[in-house]
Parts: sequence; structure tokens; C-alpha cells
Amino acid sequence: MWKPEYSVGVGPIDDQHQRLFQLFGLLMDSVHNGDTESTLDRIFVQLRGYVTSHFRFEERLMRKAGYVDLDEHEELHDKIRENLCEFRSRFNKAQDDETRNAVVDAVVVFLNQWLVGHILGEDKRYMPYLNTPEIQKIAATYYHDEKG
Repeated sequence: MWKPEYSVGVGPIDDQHQRLFQLFGLLMDSVHNGDTESTLDRIFVQLRGYVTSHFRFEERLMRKAGYVDLDEHEELHDKIRENLCEFRSRFNKAQDDETRNAVVDAVVVFLNQWLVGHILGEDKRYMPYLNTPEIQKIAATYYHDEKG
């Protein structure tokens, strides 16, 4: 669940972070409801796509702002994307419900740690770079263009 203390002070990024929490909640609900494998897989695909789009947006702003730790941040993003791909692969290769459930449990732990940990840790570090009037305006323009 999204909390105000997760805010990085950049409206479009906060909106995207909230959407990631919504997708995480959708995955949790789907697991608790015992939804089908295809439903869970569709959520994995949706989550991975949104994560990729969000990271691209965030990195674009960091690059524009001259964020000094951009390379390190991009590497963290790459690892998160790789983890999500690996989880989906393990889920799709699972031969039984027990194995699938174990993968989903691992995904839930990972997403919870990543979402909260990454936002409160890594993302908060770029706040001084992105919380300028110029970058805020650019963020709003990029966000509007992407939502189209």
C-alpha cells in the first residue's frame, strides 16, 4: 500500500510509484483469490512492462538533471528487470501448484522489499536533483507526452 512518506516530490514519478503498488496489490489479490496461471502470467507481463516504462521515465529525468549516480541507479534497475523476467520464467516452467506458489511467494517478498526499499533508499537520493522547477516542468511534459 502506498504511503505519503514514499513520495519523492516529483508528481509523475509518485503517480507511477503508486501504480506499481496497485499492480503489486493486483498480484497479491490474484494469488489470494486462486486465479488461474494465465491470469497471474498476464499480471507478470503487465508489471514488467510498467516497471520498464517507469524506469525509462525515471532515468530520462535523472539524465536531464545530471544525477551523479545515474549509472549505478541504471544498474539497479537492470537487476530488478532481470529478477522480474527470471520470476516469470520460473513461474511458467513450474510443473505443479506447489512450485508455482513458491515462485509467487518469492515474487511477493521481492516486490515488497524492492518497492519500499528502492523508493525509500535509492529513489530518495535523487530528490535534490529532480526537485527543481526546471526538472519538475520537464517531468510534467514527459509524463503528459507518454500518457498521450
